[in-house]
Amino acid sequence: MKRLKVFFFLLPVIQLSSKIYGQFGREQYYSSEPWYYEAGVGLGVLNCITDVGGANGEVKYYFNEIKAKNFRFSGSLYGSIVYHNFIGARLEVWKGQIRSADSDIKGNSIYALYKRNRNLSFKSNITDISLLFDFRPLAYLELEPRRGVPEPYVTTGLTWFSFKPKTLYEDRWVDLKPLHTEGEGFPEYPAVSEYSLKQLNIPIGLGIRYRISERLHLRLEYVHHILFTDYLDDASSQKFINPDLFDKYLPPASVPDAKALFNRTINGRTPPRRGNPENHDTYMSISLKLGIMLGGIY
Repeated sequence: MKRLKVFFFLLPVIQLSSKIYGQFGREQYYSSEPWYYEAGVGLGVLNCITDVGGANGEVKYYFNEIKAKNFRFSGSLYGSIVYHNFIGARLEVWKGQIRSADSDIKGNSIYALYKRNRNLSFKSNITDISLLFDFRPLAYLELEPRRGVPEPYVTTGLTWFSFKPKTLYEDRWVDLKPLHTEGEGFPEYPAVSEYSLKQLNIPIGLGIRYRISERLHLRLEYVHHILFTDYLDDASSQKFINPDLFDKYLPPASVPDAKALFNRTINGRTPPRRGNPENHDTYMSISLKLGIMLGGIY
């Protein structure tokens, strides 16, 4: 009976404490304003999956196609507007680089031997401008993260990006697109179209957001870009073209490079295929972002 009296005495105190704690948590973590702004910077790395390089064997499952050697540093600036803490629109500008090479393939499988013998390689600077929509499910469900616990979010949108594949040849970097290494635009190969160095893609990403102080927070974010091109590495078509056509369609100064680079096999034999047009290329980013809230209060 005594314990029961103590319980009924403490029950209002517990309820009041829970209410105060809930209000304190909301004021401390989420903005009390319906709209607020953020700005920030990001540092990270870019990588890619293309026809060049990739997995060591014929079995491919995304992550084994991503070579640690290919990570290159990148940076970004962004600004966003957030509505009721759970959804935001973000404009972000990225600059970075990707690369890959058949010579990185390891092992003695038929696939590995074929790719090493094919001996293609490339690098490309990437500039992308993304309009992203961030969705924070905990805020939408009115579930507040505990202090010190990161808040998850998902992001998607639309990206405009530019690229320019190059390869190292005789100690100089050569632009590959002007060489038409696969006969892009040649009448003899009507199925092989010219590709644009400026295109759109669809980014899809996951992230976690960690609050440092009232106005500062960190984001750790992974974004995969779905591309509509297979020419990020200047390799897509299965067949190697007739090199005599370079004399017919290219400026004389470009012909030697085109003939040297369209087929770079080590043993001089033509490989079974140059590329794989069935799968588009992709690139992805991992970044750490520091953001500051410019409007609204926690």
